[in-house]
Amino acid sequence: MTTITENQQTKDEAEIRQLTARWLSIFSPKDRPFTGVGFENIFATGKNEILVFDNYKNDVVVLRSLKEYLDTWVPFMQENISYWEVELEDHFEITIDGDLAVTTFSWIGGGKGKDGRAIKAKQYGTHVWKRLEGQWRLVHEHLTGGEIPE
Repeated sequence: MTTITENQQTKDEAEIRQLTARWLSIFSPKDRPFTGVGFENIFATGKNEILVFDNYKNDVVVLRSLKEYLDTWVPFMQENISYWEVELEDHFEITIDGDLAVTTFSWIGGGKGKDGRAIKAKQYGTHVWKRLEGQWRLVHEHLTGGEIPE
């Protein structure tokens, strides 16, 4: 078993916090078109290296690659959303064990649909990170809708 120093633990936590902030930023295009550009620096990019469970169009979708992720979210966001912004809500926790890490969080946000209607959203999330070739990469994402804030 690898012994992780306190300094390395601190660096790992900082890197995962930064990657999570980038993930939130990419999913917060505001009034710009959602492109997903930048996710290639967050997710593992090999074929079948990620596993995503997300509620999408009132169903659960399972995605197994960054391409499937982008092929799902880019068209949906571009066709349906004119403004979108999300942020971490009340908790964000990181657990690291060697070359694996788990983050749990909730986000809130929303925006405006192309039809002009206001949209509010909340999701609970779990991300599993793996150190691949010395860099933390997202290998599993699970998002579940929560009670929408008033």
